[in-house]
Amino acid sequence: MLLLLYVVVEVELEAEQRRGRDLQAENRKLSRMLQELRTQSEDDRRAMAELADQVNTLQQRVKTLRRQLEEAVSSLT
Repeated sequence: MLLLLYVVVEVELEAEQRRGRDLQAENRKLSRMLQELRTQSEDDRRAMAELADQVNTLQQRVKTLRRQLEEAVSSLT
């Protein structure tokens, strides 16, 4: 009876150790994914700031061209 109990406990221990290893592997995998997502998010944030700067530059250029066009038209009339 004691031997049977020992075997059962040993099997449960092995199963628990296996679950622990599986959870550690999953945790490492999720940590890598999280780091990749953080990196991608930072890259996206940087790209968005760059695009916003480009939009501002283009808006200023459009204003300048409009003003130049209006001045050219008014000098013709």
